[in-house]
Amino acid sequence: MLPDLRAFARFLARDAFLADDLVQEAVLRGLRSETQWDPATSLRAWMFRILRNVFLEQARRRGTEKRVLEQLPEPGQAPPGQEMHGEMSDLARALQGLPLPQREALILVGAHGLSHEEAAAVCGVPVGTVKARVSRARLALARRFQSAPAAGEGSVED
Repeated sequence: MLPDLRAFARFLARDAFLADDLVQEAVLRGLRSETQWDPATSLRAWMFRILRNVFLEQARRRGTEKRVLEQLPEPGQAPPGQEMHGEMSDLARALQGLPLPQREALILVGAHGLSHEEAAAVCGVPVGTVKARVSRARLALARRFQSAPAAGEGSVED
């Protein structure tokens, strides 16, 4: 479960070191509160919810820091020959452009393979809300990549 928690934390935090801290705090809280987990429910969803709550708490606490960090310029373009890295960077930027609730729902369902019901339990919202968020996120990503010119397009040489 740790790799899945870490991957989800990286999407939330956008920083590997912060993600590691989030996972560590979530695991500690989960262990401290293990008696509150109902064995009839998904342990994975329960841990994802704890991780999400830790992230939201930390985000509220460092609001000013977060606003300053968001104003920093994006890293430069990938060097030629590293197309896969560039495509992954494009996807990461596109995901970061989504509103947090949509990004979170898409990552839980699409990347981590949670069911809509499990993702709803993690986010604390109805299943229909998760389905709508995933749908809107996928549509937004599809629009972004359809409107982006492919490599080599946009310049015509005669």
